[in-house]
Amino acid sequence: MNARKRLALTAAAAAVTGGLALAPAVSASAAPAPAKQGSATVLRAPSNCPRGYLCVYPQANYQGTPKKVAGNNRDLRRYGGAFNFPLSAYNNGTRCNVTVWEKPNFRGHHAKLNRGTGWKFIGSNLMTIYSNKWC
Repeated sequence: MNARKRLALTAAAAAVTGGLALAPAVSASAAPAPAKQGSATVLRAPSNCPRGYLCVYPQANYQGTPKKVAGNNRDLRRYGGAFNFPLSAYNNGTRCNVTVWEKPNFRGHHAKLNRGTGWKFIGSNLMTIYSNKWC
């Protein structure tokens, strides 16, 4: 896009928003990710993530043996593995979104993962997943 067209679109957007600061556009198909690196929606669940589960992986791009949980969990520390340093996750739930927390008992930094979406690379913003709650 040339500079003139970009300037015209910026001015039009500013007029519509009443001069509010513009934010970068976010793809409607992208799942919100806790990582700065971003993530993409997967059209179908990874083959090793059963229907009805939150699957957390020790490697990016849904690689490695996942830890799988269904239902609300106040303390996932006892399961170890991918929950200690998750690098990707997928919500294959059947009814709702899941919120994950970095600490037990639904405390600390948290992020919501919409049903049918995943984070291909979580990054360093969510170093652990120690509790989760659906809907």
